[in-house]
Amino acid sequence: VAVGPGHLDEEGKRIPLPVSTGNSVLYSKYAGAEFKGADGTNYIVLRVSDLMAILS
Repeated sequence: VAVGPGHLDEEGKRIPLPVSTGNSVLYSKYAGAEFKGADGTNYIVLRVSDLMAILS
């Protein structure tokens, strides 16, 4: 997993994500949006709510 810095709440306070770079996660087959990068690498963009489990 690669992650960003989290999101901002209504007051502008940063809310960290429950996952970290390098974690393995489980998600539904139909979750997220798939796309191919300019280098040909396949990516999936997920919302935290799409995650079913953090495996490591």
